[in-house]
Amino acid sequence: MSRRDVQVFDTDRMIWKYRPTSTDKKIFGQLKFFEDTDMHMEVMFNHYPKGFTTYMHTHPCGHGLFILQGQMKINSQYYGPNTLIWFPEGCVAEHGATPFEDVKALLITNKAFSVHYCKDEQERKELDQGIEPIVSDVDRIEWFYRMASTSGKLFGKKALHKDEDTGMEVNYMCYPAGFTTESHAHPCGQGFFILQGQFMSNGEVYGPNTLLWYPEGCVAEHGATAYEDCICLQFSNKEQKMIYQRKEYQK
Repeated sequence: MSRRDVQVFDTDRMIWKYRPTSTDKKIFGQLKFFEDTDMHMEVMFNHYPKGFTTYMHTHPCGHGLFILQGQMKINSQYYGPNTLIWFPEGCVAEHGATPFEDVKALLITNKAFSVHYCKDEQERKELDQGIEPIVSDVDRIEWFYRMASTSGKLFGKKALHKDEDTGMEVNYMCYPAGFTTESHAHPCGQGFFILQGQFMSNGEVYGPNTLLWYPEGCVAEHGATAYEDCICLQFSNKEQKMIYQRKEYQK
């Protein structure tokens, strides 16, 4: 596969991998999509069965959990669907499902992902630098509508997170029925997880629960079909820019 080919992951056709944690052997499920070869960003789909919680831990990377289904408990707080919880590097936390329902969440990192579990309360206190998770509740953020610079067509965006370390972004997007971009490329990798409606890209149509990854330099056009709006979570591995009609990005 060329590094400029779109990668498509249909989660409804993928097989969940269920495994025990390394600490208490509780079972959880995961679909691992890919690790970006440039920034080593990773994207995964996690399934926490009801009653499942992690041990208190930290990561040497920033990462976000976008809740798709169920109520997630993070430290002593509860969050529902359409919420992005961003854990800055060094944030100490525990998270999982309530005793009453399963949780499914998309996990997006800003660089290579690994876990360090606190072996006891003393280590937790030593590691805890007071870094708190950053919460973005989609339902409480106003839509920002603007015109595409080429066609003048309107589309909507809710900016959920921009990472200070890498420049990567996470956005909640609305492409109104009939909206499509002009053919373009980005000097970054870019992904879309389709939440509602049909997503059209390069002559193909994709439905909800599909993830598409456009590697840096991939030439594409995308948007909604003529019949319904398309809502998706959009993310990048570093700062985003649009590049139109640039020969070095042509196939």
